[in-house]
Amino acid sequence: MKNKFSIIKLDSLYSLFSKELSLNRIFGLDILRFFAITTVIISHGRFIFSEKVDRFFTYITFDGVTIFFVLSGFLIGGILIKQLENNTPRFSLLLDFWVKRWFRTLPAYFLILTILTICYTFTDPKFSFGTIKNYYFFCQNLYYPTPDYFTESWSLSVEEWFYLTVPFLIFILTIFFKLKPKISVLITALTILFFISFLRYMIYAEKDLQKALSFNHQVLFRLDSIMYGVIGAYFSYYYSKLWKSIPTILLISGIAIFLIQKWIFVSNMFPEPLLLYNVVFEYSLTSIATLLLLPFLSNFKKSKYKIGNLITIISLISYSMYLTHMALIKGIILKSIPWTDFTTNYNIILPVFYFLYWALTIIFSIIIYKFFEVPTTNLREKFVFSKKNQGPVMEIK
Repeated sequence: MKNKFSIIKLDSLYSLFSKELSLNRIFGLDILRFFAITTVIISHGRFIFSEKVDRFFTYITFDGVTIFFVLSGFLIGGILIKQLENNTPRFSLLLDFWVKRWFRTLPAYFLILTILTICYTFTDPKFSFGTIKNYYFFCQNLYYPTPDYFTESWSLSVEEWFYLTVPFLIFILTIFFKLKPKISVLITALTILFFISFLRYMIYAEKDLQKALSFNHQVLFRLDSIMYGVIGAYFSYYYSKLWKSIPTILLISGIAIFLIQKWIFVSNMFPEPLLLYNVVFEYSLTSIATLLLLPFLSNFKKSKYKIGNLITIISLISYSMYLTHMALIKGIILKSIPWTDFTTNYNIILPVFYFLYWALTIIFSIIIYKFFEVPTTNLREKFVFSKKNQGPVMEIK
């Protein structure tokens, strides 16, 4: 009876997303997005448990945000390359790209940011609009630490600045310097990767402890992770035979790097934050590991099992899950509940708290996705500068 009830609930959920599930999606990328968001939410929710349980979570969580960065770069890079190769390069194409990107990401971000601003105003006597105004311009963490409000937004700031600056540089090289898109993308990618690596090396060389402890959440030092994804799109488009030649070997190599990094972290091999690995190589290796997964996953089209529908649904709502899970669900809604008024037994409080943390995150995200994200995303076709049909646009998130 219980199994039948669970099947009914899942079927109802699947029917709610029937349109999305019927699309010709790349299931391998859904898997990667599913893994990234679940490991982020597990990591951000583990604080409530004992040290022993928290230590267990250390073994099963990975750097989901960096995985998101590489995946976004891969999808965005593919869109940019196809636009430049299939059309006469002009700035109307760049405007179209920005409009489509912003209609996908900004409405939901500003919705949650505004809700949080209102909540902070009534719940935190120290809060003022001046402390959060920079969030509306994605300037909360350009080259300095994110303030103590909506701290998870640091990664959204990294992405938005990447999408604003890097495509602009590629279009400049293509339009004004008359370089082929293939050369423009490669030059921009190599320049960004070298520049960011150099900046991180300077932190190590100057022994700047304060910067070493905070650079990982700052725009200027994390743009390279997204660029690794663009490198993947570059090889996928221009060297497709090579891209598809040894996907399984690359997949195993990527997983091996992840496991080695996890062993390094768990064993505390590099305890000092100013060591070369921690400052210069750690996030690059995570990005490279994710990149190595993409040849296999980007050609994994469909799931043979019905559980794949659930993975796809979590993938679809992952952006809303990221926006809501920490500051709104955990930081405001759940913390405002007077738990000890009901019971002082923390063996009851903690599991209920954690269950609601996940349940509310998923419920809120489904509502936001279906009734806000999708409608606002659909508006983007009304604001197209280029008259030429660009063909279908890949979903970025």
